Amino acid sequence: MTGAMLRVATVVLLVAPSLVQWTKGSCGVPQIQPVLDLEDRIVGGATAVPGSWPWQAQLHNWLGGFCGGALISDRHVLTAAHCVKRRLLREIRVSLGSHCRSRKDDTEQVSDVAEICIHPRYNESVKPVMVPDIAIIKLRQPVNMTKAVQPVCLPKNEDKLGLGATLYTTGWGATDGLHTRFPQELKQAMVKAMPIDICRKKWGADRISELICAEHHYGSICEGDSGGPVVRQENGTWTLHGIVSATPFICGTMLGPQVFVEVSAYVKDFIDPYLNLGGREDICHIVK
Repeated sequence: MTGAMLRVATVVLLVAPSLVQWTKGSCGVPQIQPVLDLEDRIVGGATAVPGSWPWQAQLHNWLGGFCGGALISDRHVLTAAHCVKRRLLREIRVSLGSHCRSRKDDTEQVSDVAEICIHPRYNESVKPVMVPDIAIIKLRQPVNMTKAVQPVCLPKNEDKLGLGATLYTTGWGATDGLHTRFPQELKQAMVKAMPIDICRKKWGADRISELICAEHHYGSICEGDSGGPVVRQENGTWTLHGIVSATPFICGTMLGPQVFVEVSAYVKDFIDPYLNLGGREDICHIVK
């Protein structure tokens, strides 16, 4: 996280053995390490080590999980705007520390939602790529930090990915192109950053800005992965560079590149102001 986001204050949690000492502002270093494999892919893919992606959130209602998200503080989850735009606040629950989608894990914490901050320029009528497809969920209560629940770091405002940068995305999305099979356990996939011009040619130059373009020879996002984290490891620390957005191709195919919301483009003018100042009409559209 950037220094402007949160003042440093140490909080020691001693309520139960499962809780860990957490310094507010610390992020991106999982206590349970993921196993990284060049063949990782979500469609047809590799199962994650339980607890190794501790910022992974699952949004769900009475019908089940519908989107992912990324924990960025003890009370805030970053997700895609299209995941929450047309949903009733009282019906959304956020699970953290979860590994199995169909049952509650011992490490899982389920939270109600206090409010949702949707980017004021989000326009769902812009197809096929919706920009800026980003929203912040404020949880009703802070979560307890454990080995299975930890925030990911936010990038600096000027952070840009180099060509071919290795990224990992995680989720419980469909594992087939027909959206008929969904995994019981959290999956992970590796993708590579590619020139933004490729996505501009595919989807239209006027629609591609503030996005990450990625190739999916190694894996593919699918229905249910939306809103989930796209992260990169540097010097042992994981940073949230992208949020899974909506891409109009059949998942598991080579019909087109993937696009992710570029988180660094929204830190200075959207994420930081909301975390520091709260809901204001000039910052975001607030749903309560």
